[in-house]
Amino acid sequence: MHVTSTQGLSVELLVGPRHGASRIYIWAVEAPNGQAVGMHFHGGEEILRVLYGRLLVRVGESTRELTNGEILIVPSGVHHGYRALENTEIEVYGEIGAGEFVVFQDGEGGETVREVFMAGAPWSREPDDANLYLSHDELMRIYEESLSGYPLEVA
Repeated sequence: MHVTSTQGLSVELLVGPRHGASRIYIWAVEAPNGQAVGMHFHGGEEILRVLYGRLLVRVGESTRELTNGEILIVPSGVHHGYRALENTEIEVYGEIGAGEFVVFQDGEGGETVREVFMAGAPWSREPDDANLYLSHDELMRIYEESLSGYPLEVA
């Protein structure tokens, strides 16, 4: 079993390439109260299932709370992010190698997109340069930066 824990975010790959999956992964996430995943999108669909707790989720321009047992389907290419409103555990289902692209507002009403790479993350693509892989801490800082232009709050 491989478990990674940084800044209170604990993740575990339940099903992925090393288990024989070639297209779909399942990722378990324990997010403590206040933990955020910034605005990003993938080149494939993603499904979030809340096992317990509460998440404030933004998908595109819509924001809502998800609670125990609720499932959210995020279409390919759609911006999304979340903040845990209490200690929360979710399962994430997605497409292996779909990539992750973090979105930032550029101050002039436009957007800047940055592809991020995580070694061992099933959605991540392989960068041309291995030095482009981020640590979890670096990714969490990038997520927080992206939220400055896309606040996670109920409108």
